[in-house]
Amino acid sequence: MDGPQRVGYFAEAPLPEAGFPLAQLPPEARQQLAPPPSKLRTDTPRGYKLRNGAATTNYIYKSADVWAIEADCGGSDCHPIQQVKLGFKEYVYSGDSRRWRLELSSSPWSGPSGFSASYFYECGVNIPNDVDETCSTWSADGADGPSSGDAPDGTQVNRSFGRTVKTTKFPMMNLKVHFSDGSTAIGDDGEQGEKFRGWDVCVTAADSTLCSTTGRGD
Repeated sequence: MDGPQRVGYFAEAPLPEAGFPLAQLPPEARQQLAPPPSKLRTDTPRGYKLRNGAATTNYIYKSADVWAIEADCGGSDCHPIQQVKLGFKEYVYSGDSRRWRLELSSSPWSGPSGFSASYFYECGVNIPNDVDETCSTWSADGADGPSSGDAPDGTQVNRSFGRTVKTTKFPMMNLKVHFSDGSTAIGDDGEQGEKFRGWDVCVTAADSTLCSTTGRGD
C-alpha cells in the first residue's frame, strides 16, 4: 500500500484505539486492501450465520455482540475511525401463534456518533442434509415474505413463519451499517451487512419453541 487505506468490516470484538496489526485483520477486511478487490466466497447458503450467543429460555435467543468497524490501515497496522456495536435478539411467541419478534440493536462505540442502519429480513426452513429454503417459497402456509427498512436502535420486526407443523424454521436478518462518512461495512460473505442467522424453531401442533440444538450456517 502506498498510503493509508480505509476498510469497513465486522468483528467479534472492537478494534483497540491504540491500533491493531494489519496481519491480524479478518480475511474480508484484508481483501478490501488488495487491488483490485474481488468478491469473497462462502460455503454458507446466502451467507447467514449464527453469531454465537445463546438461547436463554425456550423462547429467547440472543446473539453475541458484533462490531461494525471502519479503520484506516497503512504500513503494518490499522487504527479505528468509527465503531458501532450491533446485536440481534429472537423472541418466539408460545402456543400456536406461529410468529417471532426480532429485535435489532445498534449503538455508537467509538469515533463519530452519527451512523445509519438498515435491515433485510427473510424466513428460512432448515432442510436436513440439503440447502435451506425460504419460508415463503417453500410452502404457501401463511409465512410472511421478506421485509426491509431502516433499523435505528431497538427496531422490532414481527413476522409470521407459517402454520406447517413438524418443521424447523429460523429467521435471517442482514443488518447493514453506513458510517458517518457514508461508507459501509462488508460482511464475511463479501457483501454489505452482517448476516445474522437466528436459532432454529421447532414447530409442533401445540407450541413453537427454540429447538434444543440449532443449525449454525457454517
